[in-house]
Amino acid sequence: MADFIGDWLVSEYVYTPTGEYVGRVRQRRRLEPDNGRIRVIQVCEPLEPGGKLSALGRETAAVMDRRVGEFVFDLEVVGRARRYLGPDVRGGGLVWTAGVLTARGLWPRFGYNFTSFSILLTPRRQVTGGRFFLAHREVAVIVGVAGPAAAGYPDLEPPSPQVYTGPRITVTAQGEPVDETPVVVADLLGDLQRQAPTWQGCCQTYGPLLEAEGVAGPGETVSLLAVTDVVGGALVGLIRWHRDELLHRIQVYRLHVAAEARP
Repeated sequence: MADFIGDWLVSEYVYTPTGEYVGRVRQRRRLEPDNGRIRVIQVCEPLEPGGKLSALGRETAAVMDRRVGEFVFDLEVVGRARRYLGPDVRGGGLVWTAGVLTARGLWPRFGYNFTSFSILLTPRRQVTGGRFFLAHREVAVIVGVAGPAAAGYPDLEPPSPQVYTGPRITVTAQGEPVDETPVVVADLLGDLQRQAPTWQGCCQTYGPLLEAEGVAGPGETVSLLAVTDVVGGALVGLIRWHRDELLHRIQVYRLHVAAEARP
């Protein structure tokens, strides 16, 4: 966690559960050591609307404007586990491989439970995102990008067709490494379909975020999350494989635009 100590700026792009773009939230984030833990201080600005909104869009915007101001919590590192101790964020997460985290929990004062992910591309750029819920009722989807405060607020841009290359890292449900395979892909859904030719499922996009849920075989279900970062020249994501409701492996992707595709 030492690489994350200090001041960061985060741009969060907010969508309704149906994929309508709602607007952007600017967030200042400070991480500082505190008696063996890490104190996290997040200051969220009001949402900047992205244009004329539907009734659902206005509802999502109103939810996000309840998260304005300063929120503070302590973070405890226990091996690969990350434990959020409150007061403003409680829950926990797991680092699947260096720089790749998923988590879930509750923002008690904000009033919503959450799931989240973060994937470090470089020491100066991190893709983030997640969802807010009331129990299982989804109220907002977020995809964002973070960088050091000295560089100003980072941006995400709409995805464009590219070819990407890099490692596909497979780990067990306990986060133990299994293998690392080089891949060349245009999208993660295509790589999933090559691994499981009988895969069938449903997809939904939220700007640069693609999510898919489907079935790969008898008793085997698959969840895919992918973010295209045009500015960073990267495609990142996770594929979770469940068998009979038990998570049995996760695949992590941190890919970059193939050299022959660069100008």
